[in-house]
Amino acid sequence: MVPATLPQASVDARQFNPSDPNLESVERAEENFAGSAFYFIDPGYAIPQNYGALGLDPSSNPDDGIPTDALGIASANGLTANQDQSVANNLIRPISFNASLTDNSRALQCLTQAIYYEAAMEPDAGQRGVAQVILNRARHPSYPGTVCGVIYQGSERRTGCQFSYTCDGSLRRKPSKFGWNRARKVAAYALSGKMASPVGTATHYHATYVYPYWAPSLRFLGTIGAHRFYSWKGSAGKASAFSQRYRGGEPLPAPKPQKYSPEPASVLDPISLEKAYEAGLKKAQTEAAQSEKASALAADNARRHSLPLPNLNVGAPKNYQTPSYSKEAQARGGDKAYAGQKLPDVSQIKPEYRDAGTWKKRPGS
Repeated sequence: MVPATLPQASVDARQFNPSDPNLESVERAEENFAGSAFYFIDPGYAIPQNYGALGLDPSSNPDDGIPTDALGIASANGLTANQDQSVANNLIRPISFNASLTDNSRALQCLTQAIYYEAAMEPDAGQRGVAQVILNRARHPSYPGTVCGVIYQGSERRTGCQFSYTCDGSLRRKPSKFGWNRARKVAAYALSGKMASPVGTATHYHATYVYPYWAPSLRFLGTIGAHRFYSWKGSAGKASAFSQRYRGGEPLPAPKPQKYSPEPASVLDPISLEKAYEAGLKKAQTEAAQSEKASALAADNARRHSLPLPNLNVGAPKNYQTPSYSKEAQARGGDKAYAGQKLPDVSQIKPEYRDAGTWKKRPGS
């Protein structure tokens, strides 16, 4: 009698279709993971604090790529000219990391590993942020120019590696199939250049439960999930600094072998890297200014003394100069003797048409 008196449930479990496109993300098994209900309930939790300051629209699809006219969008959103310039300084146009089949396979393996072991339980925005930091480093001259090189830099150390999972034994844990496939999808999108992440020019991040010594020296961008993202403050953190071209040459997707003399600590220290970049940039700018000044003075001196102007175009092709022949070669005609004018006639052109299209020596003849 008791079951008959209970009210009937409004939802029949037998009619539940897990592949229904109208279901919420948290209700779909393929998009569910530990803690996912928390992220889906509060979607704003996965958006950095200064998301709009980077020129990206939080309501846009992050997989659509960076807008073609970022400054126009910023102006349309009511930003000032200084904010427009800030957008240009912090907006990196995504590129495709594409080389040989071996390089593509290794890059995908390394990036998938990094996303899984660093952010397996993070929301999609958090995984995209981790992927973007790695690809940003691969495009910055302060770091190796390969994806695997960036990830496994310092992995020969027992501690102090760039990504902790590469030196603390985490790779011995077998990844879950769902988590790996999810990370692999994010990695493939990132390597194909289809991803626009809100972390901008970030090259560093750390978990929210730690506070590394370098955090106060870098520019804080925002928090996504359980990670806080940072970029360098000076010229090293501007979009123009990410000029390193990807040419492939990916190393093995595995930690470096343990060796007695690991890389110097300055190669892995964020503050030392920023100082080295700023010093190198200042030196290059000084040398360029000195070279330009010296060229201008040389040209002015040549004009004052009626001398031929110096050739300032270093990369310009030089005019052809006739080689210096020996006396015997000059007696045979010099350069004309080697011009190929006495080659056998194999053109099969009738004699009356051989001079067609050439200048006549005597006009009117």
